[in-house]
Amino acid sequence: MRRMIVLMAGLVALIAVALIAVGVMAQSPASTPRSQLEQTSLAEIPRPAPEPRFTRTTYAATDLDGATALLDVCKGPIAVFVGTNRPTLIAEHDYCGGSSWMSKVKVGDAVRIDGDGVDDGIFVVTSLTYETRHEVRVGDLPDADAVLQTCVTKTKLVLAGLERYEA
Repeated sequence: MRRMIVLMAGLVALIAVALIAVGVMAQSPASTPRSQLEQTSLAEIPRPAPEPRFTRTTYAATDLDGATALLDVCKGPIAVFVGTNRPTLIAEHDYCGGSSWMSKVKVGDAVRIDGDGVDDGIFVVTSLTYETRHEVRVGDLPDADAVLQTCVTKTKLVLAGLERYEA
């Protein structure tokens, strides 16, 4: 009799443990309270601003017709308005300093730009192409918020597409 009671008590305990285990496994993650961290998607987590590899100030702003004269002054990069719904072109002659920095940017680099004709901020290089000089047209510019442009050889120029960094 005593043996039967011990066996019954053990059986009841085993069933209780099994029911608890089944209940825990059946509980879905959606039904358990979630912490604030678990409820936050990666897109919502604020990212620190990237450290700019280069910082430049445009000294003047112009349209395409006035660009050559301002570039020839060699005071630094200029912002060129190339049309509505087009990126701001930030250009500098290679021999005036443009190749010392624009030719060195890589996709993923951050660049801080401020000055005349630009909305100050940090931009990230999203594309990099090399084109033949004197053959590039406004329609050839990358789809971006801004584009860096300088010559890199006697026949080639670099176009670096920039997207504004948003925290």
